[in-house]
Amino acid sequence: MAKNKLYELIISRRSIRFFKQKDVSQNIIKKAINCGRLAPSAANLQFLEYLIVKRKEIKKKVFNCLRFAAYVAPKRNPPRNKQPDFYIVLLINKERSQAPNLRDIGASAQNIMLSLLSFGVGSCWLQNIDKDSLSKILDIGQSYEIDSIIAAGFPKERPNLETDSVNVKYWLDNKNCLHVPKRPLEDVWHYNVLKRR
Repeated sequence: MAKNKLYELIISRRSIRFFKQKDVSQNIIKKAINCGRLAPSAANLQFLEYLIVKRKEIKKKVFNCLRFAAYVAPKRNPPRNKQPDFYIVLLINKERSQAPNLRDIGASAQNIMLSLLSFGVGSCWLQNIDKDSLSKILDIGQSYEIDSIIAAGFPKERPNLETDSVNVKYWLDNKNCLHVPKRPLEDVWHYNVLKRR
């Protein structure tokens, strides 16, 4: 029986914070954004827009507004030779929605990250951002609001999945390899009746 490629892609996805210094083509980025724009949208308001940052001098300023991997900082802050090839800034167009449904953003971001991964590109979805500074750097203006950023590039690391019912903090081993705990399927799976613990 053939493997389900989408399933395999989803279960293999991990947040990547160290990247090869290798160019990701504009064609791949456009395809990922196209997948993002086609995600479900509450009331089909489609308030999300995407600003791609790839120019070297702007990327440096953007990087300084971001915080990577709080549980293992500063060891997982990407050094200069492992920083992302590009950033996708997820923008809320406030003229299209005064009360945007944040589910739209989650669905779009996941589509983008899985699409990138299908081309071998790793990513990390970041929310810990100095949004005021970043808005000035990118000249965002009043009609838009920065929600989050996806940092992306060809991966230079391979985090390990761990099964853990209790711990949520990811950790580094003595080889500087990242381990990411996820609750086991049995803990979150309920069938017909809610299991009481």
